[in-house]
Amino acid sequence: MKWYRKSAEQGNAMAQDNLGVMYHEGEGVTRNYAEAAKWFRKAAEQGYAHAQYDLAVMYHEGKGVSRDEPKR
Repeated sequence: MKWYRKSAEQGNAMAQDNLGVMYHEGEGVTRNYAEAAKWFRKAAEQGYAHAQYDLAVMYHEGKGVSRDEPKR
């Protein structure tokens, strides 16, 4: 957790995504969907595809963010 956070705070997209996963799953930290979404968003904005997917799932499920279904 410590090293992922340090790397994430320095802008490493993979570390940001991994930190988001830790918050999403409650691994090594208390589960916090809003915090997970924050880190997924930071990585997604850098073009990190896995984080883009993770963030999309959170929007679809409404976890940590307001639910946002695509219009068909």
